[in-house]
Parts: sequence; C-alpha cells; structure tokens
Amino acid sequence: MAAKHPTQGRFRTRVITEGVTPSLHVDYKHATIKQYHKEGRALRTETTINNTRDFYIGKRLTNLPALCEVGFTANRRLLGVQQLSHDPSRGQETFTAVNGPVITTNGTRIAGLRFADTRAQALLCALLVFRLLPDGFTNRDLRGLVGQLLGKAFSAGQLTYDLRRLRAHGLITRQPHSHRYRVTDTGLRDALFLTRAHDRLLRTGMAQLAAPEPGPLQTASRTYQKAIDQLAEESGLAA
Repeated sequence: MAAKHPTQGRFRTRVITEGVTPSLHVDYKHATIKQYHKEGRALRTETTINNTRDFYIGKRLTNLPALCEVGFTANRRLLGVQQLSHDPSRGQETFTAVNGPVITTNGTRIAGLRFADTRAQALLCALLVFRLLPDGFTNRDLRGLVGQLLGKAFSAGQLTYDLRRLRAHGLITRQPHSHRYRVTDTGLRDALFLTRAHDRLLRTGMAQLAAPEPGPLQTASRTYQKAIDQLAEESGLAA
C-alpha cells in the first residue's frame, strides 16, 4: 500500500568496496549517511546534512537540537535495521522457542521439542506431510505416521502429550469444535528448517567426521586442532 504522504526527492544507496574495506553511503537530497570502518578498527556511522531546509528546519543556531535529532534518528534507524538483520540473539530466541520448555499462564511446564531427539524430529517430519492436508489431521493420523518413522507403535495417550507440546510451541492449532489440527505457518517454517539441518547438515557432517577415510571435515578439524595446540605451546613458552 502506498504511503499517504510519500517523501519527495531522490533516494540513492551505494555500497562501495575499496580493497577489502566496504563502506555504505545513503543519500537523500543534500544529506548523506556514511558508514565505514574507521582505521580498520571500529564501525563508524556519520550523518551530514548540507541543507537544513530538506527537513523543514531553519538555519539558525537555535535549530541545532532539532537538526541533531534528525541525524540521530536516521543513524538509529540504520543501526536498528542492521541489528535485526544480523543479530544472532534473535535466532537463539527462535531456536529456544521450539527446543525449550513452555510455561503456561497457570504455571504448567510443557517440555520442548529437543533438536537431537529422534521423536521430536519424527514429529517435525510429520508436520511437513500434514501441512498438505486441506482438512488437517487427527491424533490417529499423527500416531500412525510417527510410528512408521520411528519403527514402533505409540499409544493415543503418548500422542496426546505430543499434540500438547506442538500446540504450546505454536506449531499446530486445533480446529474449533473438532479434534482435528492444522499446521501453522510457524510450524511449517520451523519444521522445514530444523529437519533439513538435522538430516542434511548435522547427521551428514557427523558421518563424515566418523568416516574411516579422511575427508574435508576431518582434515579441517585436524588442522584447526594442530593450530590450537601450537598456539597453546607458544603461549606456554612465552610465559
């Protein structure tokens, strides 16, 4: 939806790389935000406003606080976007939301879906199948598929416990006035990523590390360990 009062003027963004030191330039009318590594040691963000009229502010010295607020706000918005895009803590929160326990409003603790647990992985795999069903799925549907994936039978009570875990973590939702469930958008997103990471990355990588024939991961691991041992030895000699 278009803004009711779109900002007039030309916007331009450039990412300039000189050697291996990148810099970011954001231009608006006669104002510029420049971000770069100061002397290769720290990230510096500076805003230059060459015409105060671009922001409907006069040029008198008394208008300096208002002009500073414009610059500080622009800097904070840029840093905020960068923080949201590259903040590992957000990923940790999302990971914990699935793997960690949930405490309900009445104080009940509901166990999480631990990433390395085979039963949890089977549940996540089942969600990817049931997402395609227009009418959702039942306890019996989930029990049958999870049992096939794990190679053993489950009772209705065990799957009731799992359904409760899936609901508490926002991966499924119960259809009103029924005993059928639907996979949420969050459930599809998390299940797709976690099952792929487990099967294609974690299991494959661990298999390569344990293989009798040395591969790229084993070679890299030994090289890294050798470098650590060498550093520890040099540090001991220096002491």
